[in-house]
Amino acid sequence: MSGKHVAKYKKFAVDLPGSEQLTLYAGKKILTALEEVTVDMDLYKGVRLSEVMKAVYEQGLKDGRREIIEHVDAKNRELKSQVNYLPPGRPKKMSKK
Repeated sequence: MSGKHVAKYKKFAVDLPGSEQLTLYAGKKILTALEEVTVDMDLYKGVRLSEVMKAVYEQGLKDGRREIIEHVDAKNRELKSQVNYLPPGRPKKMSKK
Protein backbone atom coordinates (compact mmCIF):
# COMPACT_ATOMS: atom_id res chain seq x y z
CA MET A 1 0.00 0.00 0.00
CA SER A 2 1.09 3.56 -0.44
CA GLY A 3 2.44 5.69 2.37
CA LYS A 4 -0.61 7.98 2.13
CA HIS A 5 -3.02 5.33 3.44
CA VAL A 6 -5.04 6.56 6.39
CA ALA A 7 -6.66 4.04 8.70
CA LYS A 8 -10.45 4.18 8.74
CA TYR A 9 -10.76 2.88 12.29
CA LYS A 10 -8.71 3.78 15.32
CA LYS A 11 -7.98 1.81 18.47
CA PHE A 12 -9.60 2.96 21.71
CA ALA A 13 -9.06 1.39 25.11
CA VAL A 14 -11.81 1.63 27.73
CA ASP A 15 -10.57 1.15 31.29
CA LEU A 16 -12.73 -1.26 33.25
CA PRO A 17 -12.75 -1.82 37.01
CA GLY A 18 -10.15 -4.28 38.22
CA SER A 19 -7.32 -3.02 35.98
CA GLU A 20 -8.92 -4.52 32.86
CA GLN A 21 -9.17 -2.86 29.48
CA LEU A 22 -11.65 -3.25 26.67
CA THR A 23 -10.21 -2.51 23.24
CA LEU A 24 -12.56 -1.05 20.65
CA TYR A 25 -11.96 -0.17 17.04
CA ALA A 26 -14.18 2.62 15.74
CA GLY A 27 -14.34 5.57 13.40
CA LYS A 28 -13.55 9.15 14.39
CA LYS A 29 -17.17 10.15 15.16
CA ILE A 30 -17.75 7.14 17.38
CA LEU A 31 -14.47 7.66 19.23
CA THR A 32 -15.21 11.31 20.00
CA ALA A 33 -18.71 10.42 21.18
CA LEU A 34 -17.35 7.61 23.34
CA GLU A 35 -14.72 9.91 24.84
CA GLU A 36 -17.42 12.46 25.71
CA VAL A 37 -19.58 9.81 27.34
CA THR A 38 -16.76 8.20 29.32
CA VAL A 39 -15.23 11.40 30.72
CA ASP A 40 -17.12 11.35 34.03
CA MET A 41 -18.02 7.67 34.17
CA ASP A 42 -18.38 5.65 37.33
CA LEU A 43 -19.29 1.97 37.69
CA TYR A 44 -23.05 2.57 37.60
CA LYS A 45 -22.90 4.71 34.46
CA GLY A 46 -20.55 2.20 32.84
CA VAL A 47 -22.96 -0.67 33.45
CA ARG A 48 -25.88 1.38 32.10
CA LEU A 49 -23.84 2.31 29.02
CA SER A 50 -22.96 -1.34 28.40
CA GLU A 51 -26.66 -2.29 28.63
CA VAL A 52 -27.56 0.36 26.06
CA MET A 53 -24.74 -0.71 23.75
CA LYS A 54 -25.81 -4.36 24.03
CA ALA A 55 -29.42 -3.45 23.18
CA VAL A 56 -28.29 -1.42 20.17
CA TYR A 57 -26.09 -4.31 18.99
CA GLU A 58 -28.90 -6.86 19.35
CA GLN A 59 -31.35 -4.59 17.52
CA GLY A 60 -28.80 -4.20 14.72
CA LEU A 61 -28.57 -7.97 14.42
CA LYS A 62 -32.37 -8.25 14.26
CA ASP A 63 -32.61 -5.53 11.62
CA GLY A 64 -29.89 -7.18 9.54
CA ARG A 65 -31.66 -10.54 9.72
CA ARG A 66 -34.98 -8.91 8.82
CA GLU A 67 -33.43 -7.23 5.75
CA ILE A 68 -31.96 -10.54 4.59
CA ILE A 69 -35.23 -12.40 5.09
CA GLU A 70 -37.19 -9.70 3.22
CA HIS A 71 -34.68 -9.84 0.35
CA VAL A 72 -34.90 -13.64 0.11
CA ASP A 73 -38.72 -13.54 0.28
CA ALA A 74 -38.86 -10.94 -2.50
CA LYS A 75 -36.61 -13.05 -4.72
CA ASN A 76 -38.70 -16.14 -3.90
CA ARG A 77 -41.93 -14.33 -4.90
CA GLU A 78 -40.26 -13.13 -8.09
CA LEU A 79 -39.19 -16.67 -9.01
CA LYS A 80 -42.61 -18.11 -8.24
CA SER A 81 -44.24 -15.59 -10.57
CA GLN A 82 -41.83 -16.51 -13.38
CA VAL A 83 -42.15 -20.29 -13.06
CA ASN A 84 -45.43 -22.03 -13.80
CA TYR A 85 -45.08 -25.05 -11.56
CA LEU A 86 -47.65 -27.81 -11.66
CA PRO A 87 -47.45 -30.61 -9.13
CA PRO A 88 -46.74 -34.05 -10.62
CA GLY A 89 -49.57 -36.51 -10.98
CA ARG A 90 -52.54 -37.40 -13.07
CA PRO A 91 -54.52 -34.43 -14.40
CA LYS A 92 -58.02 -33.88 -13.02
CA LYS A 93 -60.84 -35.38 -15.04
CA MET A 94 -62.94 -33.02 -17.06
CA SER A 95 -66.60 -33.07 -16.17
CA LYS A 96 -68.95 -34.26 -18.92
CA LYS A 97 -71.80 -31.96 -19.83
